[in-house]
Amino acid sequence: MRPRALDLFCGAGGASMGLHRAGFDVVGVDIAHQPRYPFQFIHADATEVLADWAGMFDFVWASPPCQRWTPHAQQHGTDDEHPDHIASTRDMLRRAMPRAWCIENVPRAPLRNPVVLTGDMFGLNTYRRRHFECSFPVLAPPPGKPFGPKTRPGSVTITGHSGGSSKRDGWSNGDKAAWQAAMGIDWMLNREMAEAIPPAYSEFLGRQAMRFLGGAEARNAA
Repeated sequence: MRPRALDLFCGAGGASMGLHRAGFDVVGVDIAHQPRYPFQFIHADATEVLADWAGMFDFVWASPPCQRWTPHAQQHGTDDEHPDHIASTRDMLRRAMPRAWCIENVPRAPLRNPVVLTGDMFGLNTYRRRHFECSFPVLAPPPGKPFGPKTRPGSVTITGHSGGSSKRDGWSNGDKAAWQAAMGIDWMLNREMAEAIPPAYSEFLGRQAMRFLGGAEARNAA
């Protein structure tokens, strides 16, 4: 049987796809309907599911809302209008005690000792910097090839154009095919990709979680 992963605040499934590729059977949870989510989906409050079901899964991934930590909120002083979901999610994960967990969020979020991943580390044509707090040891990949001068965080470089203008690390009025190719995602709409991470990120971390879980099983059996 494959290990099971619970993806909280799953959106349209960018992280879930990477965990699936890493070898997990994935169940996604989101308070909003996600008609294009590619795996088993539960329409519910992620915090309630975590409290009740975490023990049924080997690995819990959480991508809580990031509005409080976006550059716009920080620069315009509106951060207090949004709750701090990071601290509450971490507290719930510690109480639920899954065997392994990871919290994903934007660079300004108060994650502890985060692993930093960007698209160039995986040969992707998107920067999409994200931070990850993990309950297991992670060896980060080596730095990727630097982006060219015409590329900025949040944009893509496909045959000489960016695929649209960057807004909150996403695109507007862009080429969906170019964006999908840059992200390694072929099932989402543009507005869904604006909230997603490339599956390569969660596949990389999921494989390290899988090795950690295997090692834990071996130590428990000894």
